[in-house]
Amino acid sequence: MCYKLLVKRIYFSLAVLIYLPTSIVFCAHNQQFDYDKASVRVSFGHRAAQTISYQLRIKGGSPGMEVSTPIGSKLEANDKIAVVSEFSAGAGDIDEFTAEISWPKPVAPLRALASHQYSYSPDKDAMWGYLLANGSPGQVDRLKDDPWNKPDAPLLTFLLSEDGTRGFTIGIEQLLRHKEMWLPEHDAFVTLTENPVDFKQHLFSLKGIRTLDKVKQEPDASLSQFKKLWEDFGNPLVWDKPWETTWMGSKGHLVVTAPAHGSLYKFTVDRWAKVRPDFASPHKFAQNILWQGSQWKSQRIKDGLPIVVTTLENNGQLCQIEQFAAQITPDMSAQRGEVDGVMVSKLTLSGKSGPVNVGFSFRSETRNTQLEVKQIGSQWAISEIGSGNIWLMMETGKDVSLATGTTTVGEKGTEINFSLVGNLPAGHTREMLIKLPSPAIPAANVEKIAGLNFNTAQKATIHYWENWLSQGALFQVPEEAVNNLFRANLWHALILPRHRTDEKGDTRIDLPYANTAYGQLNADWPINQGVYVDYMIYGLRGHWQVAEEEFAAMFHSQQQNDGRIGGYANWGVYSPGHLYAIAQNYLLSQDKASFERLLPQSMKTLDWCLDQVAKVGTGKEATGLIRAPLNDLTHEEREWAFPQAYFVAGLDLFGRALARYGHTRAEEVRKSAKKMKGDLERTFARSSVKAPVVQLADGTWSHYVPSDAMTSRRLLDEWYPTDVDCGPLHMARLGAIDPKGWLTTAMLHDHEDNLFLKNQGAANEPIYVQQASAYLLRDEPEAAIRSFYSLMACGFSHQQLSPLEHRWAWGQYYGPPSTDGAWFELYRKMLIHELDDKTLVLGQAIPRPWLEKDKRIEVTGAPTYFGKLSFSMESKRSGNEIKATVALSDGQKPEDMFVRFRHPQKKKIRSVWVNGTPWKDFDIAKEWVHLPKSGLEKQVIIVKY
Repeated sequence: MCYKLLVKRIYFSLAVLIYLPTSIVFCAHNQQFDYDKASVRVSFGHRAAQTISYQLRIKGGSPGMEVSTPIGSKLEANDKIAVVSEFSAGAGDIDEFTAEISWPKPVAPLRALASHQYSYSPDKDAMWGYLLANGSPGQVDRLKDDPWNKPDAPLLTFLLSEDGTRGFTIGIEQLLRHKEMWLPEHDAFVTLTENPVDFKQHLFSLKGIRTLDKVKQEPDASLSQFKKLWEDFGNPLVWDKPWETTWMGSKGHLVVTAPAHGSLYKFTVDRWAKVRPDFASPHKFAQNILWQGSQWKSQRIKDGLPIVVTTLENNGQLCQIEQFAAQITPDMSAQRGEVDGVMVSKLTLSGKSGPVNVGFSFRSETRNTQLEVKQIGSQWAISEIGSGNIWLMMETGKDVSLATGTTTVGEKGTEINFSLVGNLPAGHTREMLIKLPSPAIPAANVEKIAGLNFNTAQKATIHYWENWLSQGALFQVPEEAVNNLFRANLWHALILPRHRTDEKGDTRIDLPYANTAYGQLNADWPINQGVYVDYMIYGLRGHWQVAEEEFAAMFHSQQQNDGRIGGYANWGVYSPGHLYAIAQNYLLSQDKASFERLLPQSMKTLDWCLDQVAKVGTGKEATGLIRAPLNDLTHEEREWAFPQAYFVAGLDLFGRALARYGHTRAEEVRKSAKKMKGDLERTFARSSVKAPVVQLADGTWSHYVPSDAMTSRRLLDEWYPTDVDCGPLHMARLGAIDPKGWLTTAMLHDHEDNLFLKNQGAANEPIYVQQASAYLLRDEPEAAIRSFYSLMACGFSHQQLSPLEHRWAWGQYYGPPSTDGAWFELYRKMLIHELDDKTLVLGQAIPRPWLEKDKRIEVTGAPTYFGKLSFSMESKRSGNEIKATVALSDGQKPEDMFVRFRHPQKKKIRSVWVNGTPWKDFDIAKEWVHLPKSGLEKQVIIVKY
């Protein structure tokens, strides 16, 4: 039976389809489908100050979408209207096109939100679900409005180039709901013909503002601002985040430390000063303070070093617990990693006079281990029955004694309870010292721990970590929290590895992602270690020997026979990322011997990477992009942006390193990177044009850039990191696409308005902070500063500065130094930034408050592509003069150097002097002084306002 329809509803059968000029005729056989139709109008030229030439083709963006030849209005004589229309618009000339469209009504089952079955997961999803439940209202509404979950969502594409790299696609159902869509980046306005909306009236109705537009209007961001937005992690007063740690009965938060670099024996301290081993320490125990009725007051680290100070209060009495990990017998000749350590805890009681009774418990976590309390000289010890090994020692102070309580023996070991009892006179303090060795100390060596003095041990510990700091670059700015985190970055990284002897007697370095989670053997996460630690911390701070050892360790455990770098889930970035990190460190260190030692294995990985690029560059449908797994839970081999970015950047940077080294293959490698970069930008441009546009916070619409070039839509059916943490912004961050181009612009607005929780400037895994490098490459200092402080407030606990892995609704693990690396690279680039092989920018994104009257910024011995740099900037008391001193060591000098002076009150530059001579080469609007290549070792720049 046949039906001829001339109205909105059309019934359709796949069996017979006959198209007539004024109607559509269908012969229905078995199954019928609803069709809808509409008349759509698009206009161009509303805002453009100059005339722009267009090629426009309106076509279906989804199966079954039918589009008529458009009808034009307000066109000029030389404008051409056809299937592909050619016209010019702008500078007051607005051209309109109307097309009739029809499409099958969606009937496919909806895609489900990504689901991961954890007890703490909101709506069965730990990340997307939490964002949709807790994001800002506009953000949540926009994400829910997106057609990602409809496999047969009707889409309409407006192509603006023959090759498909320009144009945009709209979701028809969104257009029907919203009635109009304004796309300012295309100067295009789309509306329904039946109920047309006046453009100026539409603009008047838009009340919101894009996040980045707001950033440009406001003063520089601050740490205090973002600490209010990102609540501190592991709040012990209101512990209500079920995804935070509960490691061995601790709760909410951990500080991870160790007695030395690479130690096998590590300690964690929770907010209540409970002490535990880390995830993989061979020695297991649990030390608790049990002060009944006490309240938690505070916890911090001292001077950015691994010394934890916790304060508890109980009925007017205060107990301050100061804790640090020390070496029992500092002996650098001992096997690395196997140096005995001890967690030293000093308790100081003060405040209201009266009786003192502070309880403790200690538990061995080793099966069939029985412990007892006994007195050794003037001290008390918990020792192992039989062997006599010492598990804990305690020194009680004046007028304080130890009272033992219950002892419980179980399968997992023994738990002993004891109390510190005595009397606290008015105006006095009482102290107790607890020394927890790891591993347990043989009875024959009891004097090593019995004789350990708190002050001596603390002084030695401070000296140990200060010595490490003095070996690298030093950064000092007028913000103490920043200085403390800079200092903490280094020990966070140095305590991560385990230096050990394996079963064959060979020395090994294990490099886990963090000491509180995941596999602890080998180096399962080479991208996080190689790029975010060995380059971003050790390379940028000058600790190259440590980095080289770890690069070699990753080659040893993860390089496959074909040269590929393996690791957990075989991420596609592992191999090119390793090349990227090694190249960065060579360009920074200029250490030819070190580069040579790594070169044989590096070239093997390079050949594997080049082979992958060659394979995908052939065939009629070839895009030139690599297909590989993305991350832990996204295993399918597809054209993910993250791996492509590292292939381009890794090959390009390694080619640069080979060129500096003088290797004959340098040009071949860079040529491959250049070709892939072109393929990458074209392919993702086409995929973005096909993806339905997304709405931003100001009500306008913009491109969505997919994380997979083969899937032109949001991926809320995959876990959040697929679209965001390991998403497409890495292409801009690594310079694999134009950081100032439209793809990058679209990604930045979408992330800030729609994908970062409550528009607070950070992804769920703060480590990636991919937007910040893009802001610097675009020279948008305000946005970079905002990312810097957001990362600092959400990526680290606020007083202890413990780095975090996840920010919300996913199992929380503490101590990944890759978060430190991401923060430090951003910090360093804000002050020192190589734009390329020839250009150095200093002070690019210094927060304006750092240059208030009498404040000073100082950097000493910082590695750059042009040699070691020392750099200072200080503001004079008058506030009308800023002085910068720049000194570069011998080496390849930059062709151009720019020094930016961001006056705290945004005053305009009046005059500039360089080495005592008046200087004319400065830009008032950009706030920088240009210094061309010069043979001078030292430049003194004075800017007057």
